[in-house]
Amino acid sequence: MTIRGGLILSEKNKIILTQLNPTVKIIAEKLPKYYSFSMGFFINHGSRDETLEDNGITHLIEHMLFKGTSRKSALEIVKMMESLGGAFDAYTTKEHLIIITKFLSEHITRVFELVTEILLESKIDSAELNKEKSVVLEEIKSSNDDPGDSAFELFFRTFLPDHALGRPIAGTIESVKTVDAARTKEYYRSLMNREMVIALSGNYDYDGIAKLAKQKFPTGKLDQPVRTLPEQRFGKVVTQSRKEVSQIHFVVGTSGVRHASEQHYGLSIMNTAFGGGMSSRLFQGLREKDGLVYHVQSFSDFYCDCGVSGFYFICDKKNIPPVVRRLKKIFQEISAHGFSEDEIELAKTYLSGNLLLSLESSTSRMLRLAREAVYSQKIATVDDVVAKINSVNVDGVNGLAKKFLNPEKYTIAAVGPITENEVSSILDDLNS
Repeated sequence: MTIRGGLILSEKNKIILTQLNPTVKIIAEKLPKYYSFSMGFFINHGSRDETLEDNGITHLIEHMLFKGTSRKSALEIVKMMESLGGAFDAYTTKEHLIIITKFLSEHITRVFELVTEILLESKIDSAELNKEKSVVLEEIKSSNDDPGDSAFELFFRTFLPDHALGRPIAGTIESVKTVDAARTKEYYRSLMNREMVIALSGNYDYDGIAKLAKQKFPTGKLDQPVRTLPEQRFGKVVTQSRKEVSQIHFVVGTSGVRHASEQHYGLSIMNTAFGGGMSSRLFQGLREKDGLVYHVQSFSDFYCDCGVSGFYFICDKKNIPPVVRRLKKIFQEISAHGFSEDEIELAKTYLSGNLLLSLESSTSRMLRLAREAVYSQKIATVDDVVAKINSVNVDGVNGLAKKFLNPEKYTIAAVGPITENEVSSILDDLNS
């Protein structure tokens, strides 16, 4: 990549990065053969940036963005979206508020103007806020009813205690009920001073969009969130006993690495070999050999300053003893012999193959570019990423396995017909 007049260009991949002002940057990839574009707006503020009292307010504001502006009603916004015949979505993560769109190329100006209008001119009407609070409360209740969602919420709250990263993105019933219009408006205005990445992939007029973006975001006073590194609690056990649930949902987790870490790709490969596919140790050991579980999968979450990794499975209570024996054997074999070269090569092919297949989707390409712009100072092309994946060797992965696949470092959350003492026995058995 070369730098020219404030732009970072990749001639081969047609990637352009432009810093419009201190708060807004555009990262864009031109795909001339496409009939459409995908565009995302990524605001650098998520649930981890909230106080305990404000837990869930960013997610609530995400909902309120579609409830009317100074110029359009909520119905007019929806009708305009549907009249253009594309896709429009928004969601909140632990570190970002995100709006994503996909429309035919001819509509890009109207879509851009609509998104900037709801971002900059939302009214946050009191009556609409009360209605939307009710909707969010129903969303929280639905999540609380889901044992899988509950197990992950329980795990994060236990593993990352007294820190916003450990709290639910949507907030709690108590925190959402206390939010009022005055506080929401104040919070909404502050969000517009956060760093924003506008990501584009597909067929569009870049110069036209860059000019429009400069008009909509003429200046910016950067207000970066102050983020503290969470304390991670290892070796803890927590349960939510629910007799009405027939199976037990387990989340078993430990630390990971931050998104920009040099170990990112090595951990992703290790995670894939361990439980990321049907040939993985967990899938073969827990499901295929003895049919002990229906669902099992590992996970890795990468944040700006830390990470979380682990695995999730569901099983009948009667299957817990053989599951624990099988898990113990899997951990012992990995500790003694590590992953084989064949396993690592298969995992690398799986990851790079999925990456390359995702290039057929402009939305996937746009999301990849956004992640690069949000978390990295240098924008990695697809070729760069594939090269990094292929550069990881067996020794590197097995070195990570010794650190991250260690039962003594796991915290366990379980939801279902089980007690805390029974889960504590599971952890003891894994460590014996």
